[in-house]
Amino acid sequence: MSTKKQLVIIGGGPAGIAAANAADTNSTDVTLISNAPLGGRAGWSSLLPSKVLLTASDLLHHAGVDAPVYADLVAEIERVADQYHALMQSDLEARGVRILTGSARFTGSHALEVKPGEGEPQTLTFDTALVASGSGPMFPPGLKPDGKRIWAPRLVKVRQSLPGTMILVGGGVTGTEFVYALSSLGVQVTWLVDEFGVLPPFARDITNELVAELLARGVELVEGVPVAELQNTGSGVAATLKDGRTFTADEAFVAIGRRPDVANLNLEAAGFAAGLRELAVDEYARTAVPHIYAAGDVTGAPLVVNKASAQAWTGARHATGVQTPPLQSSTLVEAVYTHPQVAQVGLTAERAEAEGRSVKVQKVETSVALKSLLAGDEAGFVTLVSDPETGQVLGGSAVGGHAADVLAPIALAIGMGATVPDLAAIFPAHPTLSELSYEVARR
Repeated sequence: MSTKKQLVIIGGGPAGIAAANAADTNSTDVTLISNAPLGGRAGWSSLLPSKVLLTASDLLHHAGVDAPVYADLVAEIERVADQYHALMQSDLEARGVRILTGSARFTGSHALEVKPGEGEPQTLTFDTALVASGSGPMFPPGLKPDGKRIWAPRLVKVRQSLPGTMILVGGGVTGTEFVYALSSLGVQVTWLVDEFGVLPPFARDITNELVAELLARGVELVEGVPVAELQNTGSGVAATLKDGRTFTADEAFVAIGRRPDVANLNLEAAGFAAGLRELAVDEYARTAVPHIYAAGDVTGAPLVVNKASAQAWTGARHATGVQTPPLQSSTLVEAVYTHPQVAQVGLTAERAEAEGRSVKVQKVETSVALKSLLAGDEAGFVTLVSDPETGQVLGGSAVGGHAADVLAPIALAIGMGATVPDLAAIFPAHPTLSELSYEVARR
């Protein structure tokens, strides 16, 4: 019998896999429990399928090729998913991670039950646990998909064609990315967004650039009033807003948010307070029960993979006794993979103003980078936010081609406590888009 400590990871999505890869398997036996094939809902039903469509959209934009047959894109989703997840499983098995398929629920502070699809449940005991059970979609009454004319991200890969016209409900990251992807693939999109607007967490200057581009592509944006009901009329769909206005199309797509998936974990048995809807964590991904960690969507917004991976890496290393620095949420780049991309990291000028904080803001146009002219992607800009007294880098934002990549040096500067002069003194390879994050520091 092993004398190693036992770490149990609940969830086989990006956070769970990242945790299993980060855990010290020399000191700890690691068991990963997944109620679905490795990759989770993100890998098989939402994130990866959407990124295949976005990649195809980018190829259409840059190469000017004919739009692919949608059934071929579905086949590509399956191919990439199978290949990617097979590699992940192989890597985990090579590290000695034990993988169990089933649904997990706590039965005590150091015990849980795993119920497989078939067969008898088994009980596991553990020294530490990491919860990475992800999130599930939210559909208010009247906006539930039917898989016929009303769709959702998880249904993308089960359809074989696209309609001529589509109503898209939702102004968050997922909704915005699908507006871009669907319009790129030839669908006429009517975009219905509630009173919170398009991409509420993002700076308005970069968001406005993206919206203008989508409108120029023929997207119709109706903003300011929530959708009360979607109805399959048999020959199409009708969306009724709460102010009574009605819009029609061939089909509809609903992308209005997700919520942490904790309902079936029996958290109270592990020592958590009753009625929790998400798991709050500290800078080491520890929950209110110190030997239980959490990572990813289950910890609440933002529901993005880089946050999930960062929490998982930090939490799994800490749980298995490896010295690790605390998580710095200010270094996490938030990105929207449209064209142009929009991205931000750390403190934006808007957030600083809302907090009443004085900052210095520097800006450079994307077109100053030769690489942007060579790629025909010169529209956009990069901003840098810093402390006006110390010069410490606090944040940045970007809109344009590969905006998320452009901000990587600024994220590193935040994490290292670097100053604007530190950034200004660095000259990366030329011509590259990464030059922008250093050039803006010299402005």
